[in-house]
Amino acid sequence: MLTVVSSSCKKILEVKPEFIRTTEQVYANDKSADSVVVAMYAQWASNSGSFDIPVASGLSSDELKPGASLDDDFLNRYNNRLDPVNSSTKIYWSDYYSVIYTANSIIEGVATSKGMTTSGKQKATGEALFMRAFCYFYLVNFFGDVPLVTSTAYKETKNFPRTPVAKVYAQILEDLLKAESYLGDQYPTAGRVRANKWVVKALLSRVYLYTGDWKNANLKASELIENRNQYNLGVMEGTSADDAEMDIFHSDNKESIFQMWNEIGYSIGGQTLGDEAYVAVADEGNNSLIDAFEDGDKRRWNYINEETGGYRIYKYRLDVENPAYKEYTVVFRLAEQYLIRAEALAKLGQPDAAVQDVNTIRNRAGLENLDDGQTESSILDAVEQERRVELCFEWSDRWFNLRRLGHLDQVMLENKPTYWKSTAALYPVPRVEIQNNSKLTQNPGYN
Repeated sequence: MLTVVSSSCKKILEVKPEFIRTTEQVYANDKSADSVVVAMYAQWASNSGSFDIPVASGLSSDELKPGASLDDDFLNRYNNRLDPVNSSTKIYWSDYYSVIYTANSIIEGVATSKGMTTSGKQKATGEALFMRAFCYFYLVNFFGDVPLVTSTAYKETKNFPRTPVAKVYAQILEDLLKAESYLGDQYPTAGRVRANKWVVKALLSRVYLYTGDWKNANLKASELIENRNQYNLGVMEGTSADDAEMDIFHSDNKESIFQMWNEIGYSIGGQTLGDEAYVAVADEGNNSLIDAFEDGDKRRWNYINEETGGYRIYKYRLDVENPAYKEYTVVFRLAEQYLIRAEALAKLGQPDAAVQDVNTIRNRAGLENLDDGQTESSILDAVEQERRVELCFEWSDRWFNLRRLGHLDQVMLENKPTYWKSTAALYPVPRVEIQNNSKLTQNPGYN
């Protein structure tokens, strides 16, 4: 087998360019194997799907609407009328399976290496396991049942049928628990753009939440929250658009647990700011996102900016023409861990502790504590509200959690009664994948 190693992100990750080599040569030593791991991250970060995901599902949900672009694909997302043939959501499938294949090749190559050290093997394998788990988490949440492929044996796996979500989650947990045991406390290189043990814990806590394992969701989130040497909530200032200021999304902030590196040092700001922004913040319909912010909530001005023609995402503020400082797209950050723990604690019958976590996030935003006497139900409502305004536009959080909590139909029928249908909760399996795999089936509602 030949392995092609990309050099698109070598500079930031401090490795030298590589060329086509045999598997034995690629995994001859730790340094050489690490170049393949770097290439895996580069592949993920350069995928158009990865760049698209942080805001794309906001069009599907009640967060965003098309901006200056009248592209049919944007309109189809907003109208929940995705086409299995032409929708750009098909790249999520192809891009993430491509990364999974690379992760599988690393796991297999490291296992047969005769020149790598034990620690080098564990680090490379741990990062590959994390990346495979990450990709499968997004695949099952976008598409539901998906083929579970854990090897590079293409001839054997190319016609795999769809695997039930529960079984995919079991594999995700197995991968993450191994990765957690293999990886160390420190990030492998400068910045927070590669997985360490804590990045793995962040995804673990989310997966435990999604699978209803409240005890372990609480445990993993607590481990991150209590690691104050590495992670702290960022600063948020200002109560108007003129003085809004925060450090949450700077590339060197301590709230970020994991970021998606990019070569030019800016994230999605170039696509979401200004009159020509591709998307705008939804400001119409029942309980729009604009209306969801309480009076005095600093996030209203720090996350959303009012510009000519409507409201724009303001979390990421830099574009390529204004590189005053670097921004990388935040994938995991500490605020989510507080909200994960709050939900888990409420489910575990610890309302006081749950309320304390919710209040931590509210207080940072300039809001008062929740009223006394909260019940499990009211706490869960408060967590959902805080997720909505704290994690808006971030990696499909709103879209995924509405479905997870069973609220998607109600919310979408209220906001898009003309367009919404329940089958739109999952994206269509790309038609080309079904044509290439006779055992694949389409999600209901797509012909």
